[in-house]
Amino acid sequence: MSTTRALLVGRRRGRAVGLVVGFAGVVALVLVAAFVAESVGATTAAALTDRLLPPLVFYAPGPLAAAGAYARCGGPACLTVGVVPAVVLVGTVVGVPGVNGGNPALGDVTVSFAAIGLSSAFVGYCAGVTAVLAADMLGFGGHGSGGETDGGEGDADEA
Repeated sequence: MSTTRALLVGRRRGRAVGLVVGFAGVVALVLVAAFVAESVGATTAAALTDRLLPPLVFYAPGPLAAAGAYARCGGPACLTVGVVPAVVLVGTVVGVPGVNGGNPALGDVTVSFAAIGLSSAFVGYCAGVTAVLAADMLGFGGHGSGGETDGGEGDADEA
């Protein structure tokens, strides 16, 4: 039962917060760099926008959610990783003057990013949960072998 609780609710809150905030920071950094490079007219703007941003926004939430599930960060943190790109996009674009002057396309793009990221994170979370349960059933999972306590929500992070 403790494995199920750790997978659903999460046992390592510090690691879960680090997962979400760290991913948000990386996405924000790449978006701001892309906007700055585009406004300056740098030649690396196209490379940054075309090659780094799509994998980060569309493909990264799945593996990050799988890693979060395997680390027992909990379902809410793993699924939040999928919504992070949409939230960061809105936060970054709204701060740029002259962008989205009454155009509803930003809302459509935001909902699309959130749906794609959330579905990717859900699939990654399911893969991570499957990996944890398979590892526990085969006897080489991290639960019970690393000195973890079964104290519930108050467990401290292990560095």
